[in-house]
Amino acid sequence: MRARPTDVLPTLRSCPTLSRIPLDGLRLLAEMAEEERYEAGEVIVARGETAERMGVVARGRLDVHVADSGAPVRILTPGELFGEYGMFSGGIRTATVRAGEESVVYSFAYDRFKAFLITFPQASFVLLESAVARLRSCEARLRELGA
Repeated sequence: MRARPTDVLPTLRSCPTLSRIPLDGLRLLAEMAEEERYEAGEVIVARGETAERMGVVARGRLDVHVADSGAPVRILTPGELFGEYGMFSGGIRTATVRAGEESVVYSFAYDRFKAFLITFPQASFVLLESAVARLRSCEARLRELGA
């Protein structure tokens, strides 16, 4: 369902990645948002499926899994972004995201978000910086594990 921009904007401003986008850009993003509600345990996106949307956690907790079983590799809380990798990596999900508790997500269709990036190209750099930081964090974890 279409989200109310006045509800979305505080969540976008709390997102470490998106908050670096100018306020007029965040307002435009807030107008594009869809509100999605999930029960605990519900799958939001599944590894291997076609990726068409990205999201920001508004309420609740999301668990990110890269394997079919085991502990989550990442836990997402309000203000955290997910699903943006699919927009840049061929459109296939690399992880399964499941609601760890009752949760609300503001989501953005890739096609609309790409149009936003054309209007606000500096946002592309913000996303790229965030992705590189996450990759560096993963590399550091691998080094710690001796891989």
